[in-house]
Amino acid sequence: MKKLILLLIGILWLFLFTGCTSVKRFKSAQWKGEDNSLVNVELFSAKLNDPLVESEERNLWDLSASAQTQLIQILNERYPDNGQFINAMNLKYLSEADLPRVDMTGKELQMVFTVQKPRDYKALSDPSSRFSPADRIEYLKIEVEIPSENNLRFTHWNHFSTEYGEFEIADVSFARNLDLTVESPLGLKDAEGKGSFNRSEKQQIKSRYLKLSGSLNHHTITMEQEGNREIDLTGNVIAGLSLRFDGFPERITIPLYAGESDETLGRPTLETLRFVDLLVPRLEEVPDTLFAVLFMEYIYRHVESGWKTFAEWDDQVEYYTGNLQKTVPLLIKSDFVPKFFCIGTDQDNKEAVKVSMGTDAVFLLQFMDLKNAKSFLEWMENLTLEKIDSISIGDAQLLFQGKPLTTEKIKAERFRVEPVY
Repeated sequence: MKKLILLLIGILWLFLFTGCTSVKRFKSAQWKGEDNSLVNVELFSAKLNDPLVESEERNLWDLSASAQTQLIQILNERYPDNGQFINAMNLKYLSEADLPRVDMTGKELQMVFTVQKPRDYKALSDPSSRFSPADRIEYLKIEVEIPSENNLRFTHWNHFSTEYGEFEIADVSFARNLDLTVESPLGLKDAEGKGSFNRSEKQQIKSRYLKLSGSLNHHTITMEQEGNREIDLTGNVIAGLSLRFDGFPERITIPLYAGESDETLGRPTLETLRFVDLLVPRLEEVPDTLFAVLFMEYIYRHVESGWKTFAEWDDQVEYYTGNLQKTVPLLIKSDFVPKFFCIGTDQDNKEAVKVSMGTDAVFLLQFMDLKNAKSFLEWMENLTLEKIDSISIGDAQLLFQGKPLTTEKIKAERFRVEPVY
């Protein structure tokens, strides 16, 4: 009797070690053919983030303690009147570090893809149905292609994220494994831990559950995912990457104010204009909506039997392959055009104020943000208190309709802040 019990225990252990292995993924498998209706993908959203940091105004309180002391002494000597001194302490200043970047053609693009599969629970009783609650998408390949004629190209990856983990890339291609570190060998269902990208091999228990890879060239990005046991690839996928437009030169104006022009009005004095040459996206041939071609290839794992159990090693599975292709809107023109503002009229011709530097160089007076444009318009309107036949700031002369701008012209025209693009 004792020998029989030992024999049964031995057979049981042999069964456990040979059957319940993490290597075995199914009881039987066969390829059933191609079915393009089992999985769908949508580009849920695409958002551009401008890496440009806009100029930030600074005041006395942004400085260090020693710099504050020195500046207060200077202001005290320059503005002996108590009211002027208090106003001067709240003036805004611009440092070299606050100047805008000269290249605005680089953008950061974040795309969210939604991968779905049909869940037809009404078909569970149909023996010919291709649906089982244990079905999953085992492999995905997603490609996004942009037309080459749009003067736009991909440069490198930034990050990749699924519901199982996220990691930074900063490269043109990648191949990574997402692993799970747990405190007990109970499997993914009961494990304590959080999926993350981990380069370290020093872990108590490590279970690979997702493999990611990707590559790009100037006009196409490719993402591949392969799930391990019980990992279904439905859900959202977030891909972040950098792209660049062909450039076109533009010049913007940064007004610098200091002091007070009048004790009663308390308006700042415009000391000088600083001009910065920028490289902005070339917009002549860019359409109002930029479309991309979205392509997906997949492998669908259908469980023919054994789907009532959690483990996959005893399943009889059928594999289906499929693919789909669609054209999707990626970006609209307002997503990437520069947000510049100028000062002009609201008539149909929409004439704008320009700048002459004393030579043949005449260019549009435009500003990086709405605040600077409104401040400059307010300064212009304040000039109408006196008669000025030619408005100049340093070497820069303001022009309107090809002639020097005067205070009489400012009174006669209805100037307003307008977007450049």
